[in-house]
This record gives sequence, C-alpha cells and structure tokens, in this order.
Amino acid sequence: MKKKITILLALLLSILYFRTFTWLINAWLTDPYYSHGFLIPIISGVIAWRNIHNYKKEDEPEPFKPAILIFAFGLILYVIGFITVFPFLSALSFLFTASGLILYFYGKPTMRSFLFPVSFLIFAIPLPLLILKKLTFVLQTVSARHSASIIELLGIPVTRTGAEIHLQDASFIVGLPCSGMNSLLSLLALATVFIYILRCPRYKKAVLLSVTIPIAISANVLRVTSLLLLANAYGADTAIGFFHTLFSPLLFIIAFIFLILVSIIIACTVTAGGGGG
Repeated sequence: MKKKITILLALLLSILYFRTFTWLINAWLTDPYYSHGFLIPIISGVIAWRNIHNYKKEDEPEPFKPAILIFAFGLILYVIGFITVFPFLSALSFLFTASGLILYFYGKPTMRSFLFPVSFLIFAIPLPLLILKKLTFVLQTVSARHSASIIELLGIPVTRTGAEIHLQDASFIVGLPCSGMNSLLSLLALATVFIYILRCPRYKKAVLLSVTIPIAISANVLRVTSLLLLANAYGADTAIGFFHTLFSPLLFIIAFIFLILVSIIIACTVTAGGGGG
C-alpha cells in the first residue's frame, strides 16, 4: 500500500511541477552560475536512498497530521509563483510540498531521513536575477579592491577605478564572470555535503559552513591577484590566456582544501555512517 501511495504522489508531483522542472533544467543548461544544478538532485537522491536504507523500521510510521499545513504553505507558494510568473517561488514551494507529504504519510522518523536531501535541493534553484546581480556586483567590487590592494603592497604601481584595474602596461576589468559568484555557489553546495558527512557537534558544522564564504572570496581574490602578477611580469596576453582558464578550477580545489584543513583544526572527522552531530 505504501509503495502505491509513493508512486502516486511522485506522479502527481511530477505533473504539478512539470513546468517548474522544465524551467530548472533550462536554467542549468544556460546559466553559468548554476551549471552544477544537474548534480544536486543526483546527490540528493543518493543520500536519500542511503538514509532510507540505513533507517531501521521498528513499527509502522505514524503519520504527522499537522504536516498538511506545510503542504498547504507549499501549494500557496506554488500558486503565487505560477500567477506572478516567478518560477523561483514555484521551485522553492517543492521543498515544502514534498516535505509536507512525506511527514503526513510517513511520519517524523522517515522525514528525518529525507530532511537533508530535500533541503539540499535549494542549491539547484537559481536565485532571482535581481538578487544574483546585486550579490555578483558586491563580489566583483570586493575582488577588484582587495586584489589591487595586494598588488600595491607588493610595490607594483596600480590604480583602480571600480572594477577596472590599471597596471603600467596592462588594464583589466574584473567582469561579472570573474566575480567568484560561480565558485561561491558551487563551493557552498560541495561544502554542505562535506559538512553533512562529518562527525562533530552542530555548532562546529555551523562554523565550517560560515567560513566557506570568506574562503571562496579569498580564493577568488588570490586568483585575480595571481593573474595581475602574471600580467605585470609577462604581459596581458599571457595572463588572459591559458592561466586564466587554469586558475578557476585550481583555486576552487585550493579553497576546498582550506575547508578540509579548517575541519581538521576544529576536530571534525568523516564518518562512514552519514551525517553526525
């Protein structure tokens, strides 16, 4: 009976959210900030499958009747997003409708197994364009300002006007793609999974998640500074060629290594049994 209910609910949600899922897939294909979007539901599904198989059923789960309010709230968000043509709200509503249905039909113990996988789907939902542009502009300004300051501290003549950085023989604009927003979103998603599998108190996990943002920003400042140093030493063509392409994944890896080091310093260890805390 439970399997039939599960299949029916999955079918109904697929029909209801078909338009929203189509929007999400199109965003993952076209938005460079969310090219990691395809990985999120896969990771979420794997964790959910693993959690539910590790969950030991003692008795028939007792449905949590108040969860109908969570489901109703999700439907309200969906309707508002549909009427206002604001797909972000419709996509966000899925987290509430799915959680409400799981709680209502399968109870709290089952929902605990699905809590992280469902919540993790937030990283697959593109932020509203206005918010994304504002955040990107802030990161762009921070990267340009601090990179220019480091170059100046190294004794290299440099002037900065907004996002424009001028060296003696070269000029650069720290454009929106170089703001580090892409790396920040991807690193936050990766860090969230990494932190989830760590065994340590919740407050330490919160610390790790909070330091992910400054680590990502610092990594991007280091990337821009490195490119400026290359341009000063070997010319702009060298900096914007091979090394510009190389430094993006390299600095992402370095940022994640720093996150691992911080987890070691605060005595968090990886557990084979899933998220601890």
